[in-house]
Amino acid sequence: MSPSRVLRNLVLSTAAALLPSTLAWSETPQVDVPYVFETVDSYAITEANVIEIRGVLQGESAPRTFEFEFYSNPAYYDASQHGSRCDRMALLAMTRPGRYLLELKVQRWIGGQPSCRLTRRTAQPTP
Repeated sequence: MSPSRVLRNLVLSTAAALLPSTLAWSETPQVDVPYVFETVDSYAITEANVIEIRGVLQGESAPRTFEFEFYSNPAYYDASQHGSRCDRMALLAMTRPGRYLLELKVQRWIGGQPSCRLTRRTAQPTP
């Protein structure tokens, strides 16, 4: 086998081995666990009551993708209003990377509704 063919096969096999780790698989968030994003890379409404958010979680270096589902009960709660508030927070976090932390958490006590919180990052002290 020629050296160029060996090199090509090595590159292809390495790429195939790394492929699953580079795909963006959506994770389902755990209940009552806050997910704090340092950066938000993408924010999509995948269904009427589902948002998909991709970004880097605080303390991590690789981006992850999560799907947060809003449950709607017209008698008590309109999920579209709550979701639109999260939309605005995510947009602000995207346009000002590093300035804000976006926290999403599925709360058991309010029927599995995600809560959204946007916090301005405090300035890091210079050594």
